[in-house]
Amino acid sequence: MYIRKKINKGGSYSVMLVTGERTPGRKNPTTRIIKNFGSSSEEKALENLVQQAEAYKKHLLSHSPKPKLLKIAADIDLKSCRSLNVGFTDVYGQCFDNVFHSTLPLKPAAMAQLRDLVVMRIAQPASKRKTAQLSSGYGIESKVDSIYKLMDKLNDKIITQIKQAVYQHTAQALEQKKETIDILFYDLTTISFETSSQDELRDFGFSKDGKHQHVKIMLAVSVTKNGLLVDYQEFPGNCYEGHTLLPVINNMKLRYEIDKIVLVADAALMNKINLQELTQKNIQYVIASRIKNVKNEIKDKILDITAYKNICTIHDTQGVIQDDIKTQIISLPTGDSLVAYHSSKRARKDAHDREKDIERIKKYINSTAKSKLTSRLKKPYVKVDKSCKIEIDVEQLELQTRYDGFFALQTNVDHINPKELLSTYRGLWQVEQTFRIAKSNLEIRPVFHYNPRRVKAHFALCYMALSLIRYVDFTLRNHGLLVPCEQLYLLLDRMRVIEIKNAKDEQYEFLEDPPPELPHIYHALNLSWRRKFSHKPQL
Repeated sequence: MYIRKKINKGGSYSVMLVTGERTPGRKNPTTRIIKNFGSSSEEKALENLVQQAEAYKKHLLSHSPKPKLLKIAADIDLKSCRSLNVGFTDVYGQCFDNVFHSTLPLKPAAMAQLRDLVVMRIAQPASKRKTAQLSSGYGIESKVDSIYKLMDKLNDKIITQIKQAVYQHTAQALEQKKETIDILFYDLTTISFETSSQDELRDFGFSKDGKHQHVKIMLAVSVTKNGLLVDYQEFPGNCYEGHTLLPVINNMKLRYEIDKIVLVADAALMNKINLQELTQKNIQYVIASRIKNVKNEIKDKILDITAYKNICTIHDTQGVIQDDIKTQIISLPTGDSLVAYHSSKRARKDAHDREKDIERIKKYINSTAKSKLTSRLKKPYVKVDKSCKIEIDVEQLELQTRYDGFFALQTNVDHINPKELLSTYRGLWQVEQTFRIAKSNLEIRPVFHYNPRRVKAHFALCYMALSLIRYVDFTLRNHGLLVPCEQLYLLLDRMRVIEIKNAKDEQYEFLEDPPPELPHIYHALNLSWRRKFSHKPQL
């Protein structure tokens, strides 16, 4: 620990108290600033700052606890010894405190339990009963009954406050990068239950996972272009996708300070009522269009390649053209614009996919039941003849080849830049990745709860966990660390301590050798690195 005077660009000096720390994986020690006492170019002011630093240094040295020795000479001196995972609590526990600690009206004990439950959802997603069994391996003591009691406390008011806390933290995180919530990506997914019992939320309907025999609910999620969460909402399983958009937008405008945004969504949400309402609410949108369903007059314009202008040509390292993107803007009678595109790369993919489908269909040519084909292979160019045999309609097949490489976006944005519009729409992968994390990493489905209150609480817990995952990923990317959450989990799983109690109930901790990548991650997240050996005072 020493005092450092650092010269600044303007000629002034900064006075700071620093220390050198050994970091695993690095040969030389790294310098960590303990406290910065300010800067000045005047000699007297600098002397004053140095005196403050000296006084603070003496204060730290006089109050720093002396390390206690661990004296174990025989088995009788060792009362207990266990290995604990501390990585997930360090990273996501601290992130939880930053987002939710001062925003939810829960008592400290309930907040600590909620924090532990959310961290466990990230570290070991499982049923609540299994979570209680696994929690001891993370230094968390929880019982299944107390988990259910906590979930019962998460009423609609608290869940709304959870959503507001996530939104506020998202806005603050973007503000630090001098950005705002100007683009929202919106999509839905279906979450199935391992039951056929219906209630106010659970109902039968179309399943995106192919589980049509189970009841389900629809979950709508909105994220920013950076992948940060903004809001979510549940809908009954039999709800039509197109009827979900306006309720979500209305609720968001009531809860948050959302004024001018560009909404990006998939083609399933495009209908006249939605688009008219969005325009009336001064909300701009970019929505995929189903070009095969538009009027013939517009369809002919879309397929007229001579009207297109090139906006982008992509080459590989050898200079060979990989993709050639052309576009044209078509004005619609409603006042909107249809931005049509043609991609040579997409055209090759469409032709390749169709050839693969035809190869699969040929296996069923002699079959007498079209129902034997999977839904994926029930194409417009597949028909059943008079003898009830499956055959390929050559005329229809030729019509389908006309659409190879063509796609379109419908928008009410003024001063359209087709290249920027396409780039904006392609950001829709952020919400798709969010669903993938929720389903794969957090195992949000299937849901084993049957009480509607606990079902909502389950989604709230998963939403909190998902928001923390995205915040950590966002922070690491801002520091130039591209660490996928799966890889980060593997690293955090190796962040462990050995907890030892001697015969006098004195507790000590030894840090196991961590991965060399973790110190850089802790530094990027502004987390203190754990000491190799520490003595925990008795409470």
